[in-house]
Amino acid sequence: MTGKTKRRSLLRRAAKAVLAGAMGITAVGAHAVEKNSAPLQVTVPERIKSGEPFTLQVYVPKLKFVGDETRWVEAWLGREYLGRFEIANPTINASLTITIALTRSTTLRVRDFYGRTIVKKLLVV
Repeated sequence: MTGKTKRRSLLRRAAKAVLAGAMGITAVGAHAVEKNSAPLQVTVPERIKSGEPFTLQVYVPKLKFVGDETRWVEAWLGREYLGRFEIANPTINASLTITIALTRSTTLRVRDFYGRTIVKKLLVV
């Protein structure tokens, strides 16, 4: 066996071991999403009038915390980043209320700490 063949054989065996190990790994936080059946919820009015303020409400279900973990929710209107809102160890269901006014239609995106994303079209009349 030549040196080149020995390296190929070694790499093939190592690749099989790495792939077998990687297949057993679950994504971080995936187990918690499965256990927690309560989804992230976003409430907005059906009719939004141009220039008039309306209320955007985000409901985050009660979750079990491990240690000092901080949970968060991020919100975007179109490409504009509204912010990241952190929830420190809630003992009850948490909700976030934001009052905003729009002059044109846009898309609302809300993402939580598990990567769950809600996308809603906001139509301004």
